[in-house]
Amino acid sequence: MEYQNVLVLTDFSKDSDEAVKAAVDFTKKYNSRLTVLNVVRDIPNLTFVLSDSEYHRLERKLEVHAGEQFDKMETAIPELAEIGYKRKIRKGTPYISCLYEIENGNYDLVFAGSHGKSDLKKVVMGSTAEKVLRRSPISVFVTRR
Repeated sequence: MEYQNVLVLTDFSKDSDEAVKAAVDFTKKYNSRLTVLNVVRDIPNLTFVLSDSEYHRLERKLEVHAGEQFDKMETAIPELAEIGYKRKIRKGTPYISCLYEIENGNYDLVFAGSHGKSDLKKVVMGSTAEKVLRRSPISVFVTRR
């Protein structure tokens, strides 16, 4: 099987950094293209509390923050810049947005970290990686720290 397009999911946690490192090594070995996806959680209930302008300002702030996190990740994992990866930011529920990207992005393989930023959330709702793993139409490689 050829792995031309690889997707790696990140929430900028230490576990997802391990997934990014593994994906970088993989794409180097197989001469693949790499896309790194971060999903900014959409909180639609805030529209009841915030005005439209405040809500859109918050959205922009979150996107800027994600961009800054990508910059930090590049500094921590310099091989990313060497391979010329593509940054992608989506807004929404993380596992749904990840699955949408997988189904519409023409990927051959997905990398994900086994745990995200909040291990407590996993107990309550299950991890994003687990939900993506169960529902993905393509293979998912889950890394552990």
